[in-house]
Amino acid sequence: MANKMLRTAGFMAAATMLAKICGMARDMLIGAFFSTGTSAVAYMTASKLPTMMFDIIIGGVISATFIPVFNSVMEKKSKREAMEFASKFITMILIITSLISVFGILFADKLINFMAPEFNAETHDLAAKLSSVMFPMIIFTGLAFSFVGILQSFGEFNIPAIISLVSNLAIILYFVVFGKKFGVEGLAVTMLFAWSLQVIIQIPSLKKFGFKYRPSLRLWDENIKAALGIAGPMLISTWVQPLYSIVNSRLASGIDGGSAVAALEYANRLYVIVVGVFSFVVTNLIFPRMSRANAADDRDGAKTLVSVSLRAISIVILPIMAGFTILSRSITSVLYEHGVFTPEAVSMTANALLCYSCGMIFLAYNEILSKAFFSMQDAKTPMITALVSMAANIALAYILSARLGAGGLALATAGGSAVNAVLNFILMNKKSGKVFGEKDIKAVIKTLVSALVMAAAVYVCSRIMLSHTAGMQAAEWIKSAVVCAVCVPVGIVVYAVCCVVIGVEDVKNILAPFIKKIRRQERN
Repeated sequence: MANKMLRTAGFMAAATMLAKICGMARDMLIGAFFSTGTSAVAYMTASKLPTMMFDIIIGGVISATFIPVFNSVMEKKSKREAMEFASKFITMILIITSLISVFGILFADKLINFMAPEFNAETHDLAAKLSSVMFPMIIFTGLAFSFVGILQSFGEFNIPAIISLVSNLAIILYFVVFGKKFGVEGLAVTMLFAWSLQVIIQIPSLKKFGFKYRPSLRLWDENIKAALGIAGPMLISTWVQPLYSIVNSRLASGIDGGSAVAALEYANRLYVIVVGVFSFVVTNLIFPRMSRANAADDRDGAKTLVSVSLRAISIVILPIMAGFTILSRSITSVLYEHGVFTPEAVSMTANALLCYSCGMIFLAYNEILSKAFFSMQDAKTPMITALVSMAANIALAYILSARLGAGGLALATAGGSAVNAVLNFILMNKKSGKVFGEKDIKAVIKTLVSALVMAAAVYVCSRIMLSHTAGMQAAEWIKSAVVCAVCVPVGIVVYAVCCVVIGVEDVKNILAPFIKKIRRQERN
């Protein structure tokens, strides 16, 4: 079982990493073709609008409400009843997403005006047109999320792990084949097609597990009631990121002629991609297990999963967070400073990335802690913490954007995530007893110290490399690539050595086989 879990985690990590790399390549192509100009700003806003409405109305709770109830029915009743519940749940999702799509198409103009009130007429009209094209993609999104819930409940994590990879590849292929031929309108149509692929590739696996969709309008049974009973509070608790995005879009539409909208989106996508690679693997792997543990009243087992997950995510995210704050300019240049992407756009995006990076660890913690509450079918606690953090984010956004521009909006998002994570952690301790024992606390502190030492080493290394590359006759992104190529390995080595010297047990356990191999070679 342990070996199978490790293999699954390894495949998920590799697939997710590849999907995120393709996501970055997709964003690099968008930046190279459209920079932070009118087409980019309109597309970013238009693509964000359907997904944000989906997240606010239903998206954040599909898997989180489905998986605990589906597993509970499987555990306490039968597979047949669980499959009936799944069909009814999917019917409900189809109805809701279809209504949202129709609403979005009919009121695209007003919705864009709400999202970005400071847009000029050209940008506004293009964004409204593009959002009307892309709104139906939320129907496919709802189906894809529902199918993921079924497959993960049966222990199938590999297919759900590759769905984003497939959709990202479709968009990259569009750029490779058509480039600018069909402009940003063609990109919007491709986005719709890409989401449909996420549904299609899951169907064979669903058939393998015996699922056959049977439409039914008799939705009001006890299982649907159970899902809806936790959906309301759970939904509010998932509003944090979408509402952060709304606040940022509204304020950013008046900064630098609206260019700040695109800069924030480029930075946010990179930030979310990095955190998502690891938090996605951890949360999607442990959530069904936590749900089963809580359904079987194994509270200690569920709590152990939470503490191990938080410790593991700290080991990965803390050094990445430190590295991104030091190398934000170089990273942004390597990824985006191509085509029509200007140095000014790089500076704005890099500043936003630096500020977003301050909240990386808190976003990762929130992913785990929220899922832990949901697995207990407790949606009220994360709902309360989400409301408090949203208030903090809005207040910070208005204060900081006036002084720091786009960077202030990103920093406000990081601050809101920090408030959310701290409150979730405190309340999880009250609900489940101490999530972190003394050993866990020491491990996280040692990890933090190692990350800080690494940050200092990377900072010194970056200063040296920047002075050496200043006179190079090469494009700026190539100079930045040289800086990253030297500083990143230095950071990894320093971090690993610090973890071993200070005594971070999880890292020592990971590195133990390699250390033994090196010592054997030295003796020979």
